[in-house]
Amino acid sequence: MQILNNTLVNNLTSEYAMQQSKLWFLKQFKGIYFTFIACVLLSFNFLLNDALHQKIHASGQQLVKQVHELNLAPLINNEVLLALAKSEGFMLEAQPSSSHFMHLVSVEREVFSYKTLSLSLYHYPAWVMQSYLFLLLNLIIIGTAGWSFRWWSLLKISRETINTPTVSTKKAKQKQQKTMFIKQVKNCELSSLYGVNPATHHLFLLVSCSCNFDQNIDIQASFNVLVAKTFSELRGRSVNVVDSNYLAITLRGVPVTELDCYVARLHKCVFVLCQNNQKGITRKNIKIGACDYKLGADEIMVNQFARSALTLSQSSLLQHCHRLPLHHSQERALSSEQVIENIEKNKFILFFQPLFELSSGDILQHEVLIRVRHSKHGLLAARYFINQIYSDQDTLILDKAVINKVKRLIQSESSALTVSVNLHPNSWFNDEFWHWLSGQLTQLKFNAKLQFEIREEDFFTQRKKITNALNIIKKNRSQVIIDNVQNSEKITALINHNEVCALKLSYELVRLVHEKNHNQIQIKKIVEAAKLLNLPVYAVGVETQKELFMLEKLGIVGAQGFYFSEPLQEFTKTVFH
Repeated sequence: MQILNNTLVNNLTSEYAMQQSKLWFLKQFKGIYFTFIACVLLSFNFLLNDALHQKIHASGQQLVKQVHELNLAPLINNEVLLALAKSEGFMLEAQPSSSHFMHLVSVEREVFSYKTLSLSLYHYPAWVMQSYLFLLLNLIIIGTAGWSFRWWSLLKISRETINTPTVSTKKAKQKQQKTMFIKQVKNCELSSLYGVNPATHHLFLLVSCSCNFDQNIDIQASFNVLVAKTFSELRGRSVNVVDSNYLAITLRGVPVTELDCYVARLHKCVFVLCQNNQKGITRKNIKIGACDYKLGADEIMVNQFARSALTLSQSSLLQHCHRLPLHHSQERALSSEQVIENIEKNKFILFFQPLFELSSGDILQHEVLIRVRHSKHGLLAARYFINQIYSDQDTLILDKAVINKVKRLIQSESSALTVSVNLHPNSWFNDEFWHWLSGQLTQLKFNAKLQFEIREEDFFTQRKKITNALNIIKKNRSQVIIDNVQNSEKITALINHNEVCALKLSYELVRLVHEKNHNQIQIKKIVEAAKLLNLPVYAVGVETQKELFMLEKLGIVGAQGFYFSEPLQEFTKTVFH
């Protein structure tokens, strides 16, 4: 038993030693291999040099024999002897090497004898005279060594793959996941880098399905469960059965870039549910009309647009879904009397649209956006009422209320970020407003953080009338942003206006800029003209990734829009997030 144990221990010890030596060899294989190749290279070069030297010696002997047989006297027939020696690669006298190679190449001297004749001849080393052979030999050896090492590496990898398939699979999956993650980071939307959410709309869909459901089935509950499962990622969903053939479905918070995808998904899931209840039903038996809209839109208008879209899909044999967007220009506006009444009652809120620097992702400024409360439609943006006719007194009330809220905000906020305010066009010509604002700026000293935006058309056509306003802005060290810039024709006229600090492109130029060559040319001209005055150019209303990438390519410094973030109610959120 003891002998058996000793034998087993010895075997295990020897096996362990062999494994250790094998591991050491594998780890040191690269160094050993290249050392071996270097030795082989030196050996073959030495052998070749020796063989060539023997060849040179034989040529010298042959030359001396030829001179002896021709009975040439070295002193008398010097020219003939020189020609014969040169033809065989020899020299009668040592010639100095070039200054660049005098330390590397030295002429060799040998004495050759044949019977009674002895000649002293000079020649270059064999590796110089036959250098091409040495180059060819070294290239062959190095190429063979490289190919062998690569072949051995591939063979080793294939063996490891066969021996450890599970480990290789796991590593491959990890590598694939890592690669996918890197691609997502490189191709992701910039909004994720800035830490903001993409723009979203609401979808109202009218569904017509010619399906005969069983009388025992609760259609309302079935579709509620279906929509909840299919669109579980959405915060708000509702389903209403209008009658046995019509459904009204509302999906809230749908990303703007995926509106059509959500409509198609709904069509597919409704088709599957109907097919489970009626086998012969086809996709053309299900028609959908959709309308996407923003918060505060008129419900009547949304319903009308959805019905129009449903009519279009029902009249088409191939297209089963139609979507019509509800733009702000198609919505009902708030009257000026209602606006001023709500402003005086403090029924309004300020939102802040951050403007991001494209190179760094930093927030450059916040644009103030007013939202007025409406009893029926909720919070309405300024575009729904700002273009109505207001008296000077009404615009004074409106802009004073906005400035007062901005003033309190800046006083309480320690951040150095600036805030830009869009004044009503009438306020730029209202001396009473500027007299009041001048006192506010002087007294409160928050002017360095405040900027005023004015449309390009108003700035250039009414420049004389707004001289007083510009002087007050310049005196108090505030700044002006030219908004709604449409071309580069008048930009050079800003050379004498130091109060202008930036330009903002019009929404029409930005919208679908990646598809419109004319817009790209106009933006490029605007950027080039603005660079001459050292003015940055910003883009507004950016909604898609393609728009943003094209704008960045054209030289835009900063951008804002629903692609980055919807307007935020709290200024501090835009600062710290």
